[in-house]
Amino acid sequence: MLKITQVTIIICTLLITIGVYGENYTGDFLTNGIGARSLGLGGAYVGVADDATATYWNPAGIAGVANNYQVCMMHAARRSGLGAFNYVSGIGKVFPALSLGVSWIRAGIDDIPIYYEVPAFDPSISADQRKNNAKFRPRDSDFTPSGYLNDSENAFVLTLATRVAVSQSWWDNFGKDSLPPEFLFGVNAKGIFQSFSGHGDLDENTSTFTNYGSSGLGFDAGILMRLPDFNALFGLENVGSLALGMNFQDISQTTLTWNTTSTFKESIPSNFNIGLAFSTQRIFGRDLILTYQWQERYAGQSHIGIEYEITSPMALRVGFRDSRLTTGIGIQLNKFRLDYALLVGDLINTHFLSVLWTI
Repeated sequence: MLKITQVTIIICTLLITIGVYGENYTGDFLTNGIGARSLGLGGAYVGVADDATATYWNPAGIAGVANNYQVCMMHAARRSGLGAFNYVSGIGKVFPALSLGVSWIRAGIDDIPIYYEVPAFDPSISADQRKNNAKFRPRDSDFTPSGYLNDSENAFVLTLATRVAVSQSWWDNFGKDSLPPEFLFGVNAKGIFQSFSGHGDLDENTSTFTNYGSSGLGFDAGILMRLPDFNALFGLENVGSLALGMNFQDISQTTLTWNTTSTFKESIPSNFNIGLAFSTQRIFGRDLILTYQWQERYAGQSHIGIEYEITSPMALRVGFRDSRLTTGIGIQLNKFRLDYALLVGDLINTHFLSVLWTI
């Protein structure tokens, strides 16, 4: 007698916690990226990182946010409705030279149906028996779930960052009217938690399974160097600005420990990201951003993005995330910025919506 509960558990384990079988995919939900603006740019945001989403892309970036406080919320939806992905963050200056950020990332699949023994799926029943005898055929009552499983993966992140700027008086020694460069440094400490929970008429084996979970502690470090203009170094005026960002994720190879009898451990591999961003107002007097990012994980991936301000409150974006097309749009409404992004997938397209509130 085939037990559908066991099949469901196996499938969910392979899809959600595939890291047990392949270390390179451990903590994979943390590689999705967050913020509709950055995702519309193909995920090429390490060199930009100029808002609250920097807690994910480059922790150093929050030190460069001029406003006192920012809050960002994001929700991702697939046309299939399978799974949920959400993000919330807040940043602020606790001291003139120190910025603090907190964020929460959650991915999961809720209400996975659990079916107990279904007579029609008994492998001992032949095709002729199902054809000639109605009692061997599936019935609607066979497919009434006896219970449900929920998979939840969460990361809670604490970010600290500081900013060091070259003094204007020293920079003026170069002999050109120019703004000095700035250097931003930031670190993340993050707690990662994965769990299964169930509700309904679950049997003893399934109830035991729903008590499984894992947890771990990881660290990231980021650097962001910004050159506001090229006047002093190259004598080029009104060309634009340049930024170079680096993010070292899971620098200690974050280890997740499962609460199973064997206390199985799996590690999130370290990942190095480097990004370059160039911005200018030379194209019809509107802001244009060209950005590129390379990441080490998954044998190396490239991300490219372009953002162009078509009107004062509206910007269009297009990007490539490891050859996959992304598009997006952003609208600034007073203290709020509304962003939308579309990630074109092989089978399923994913829609991202986020709002940024500047206080």
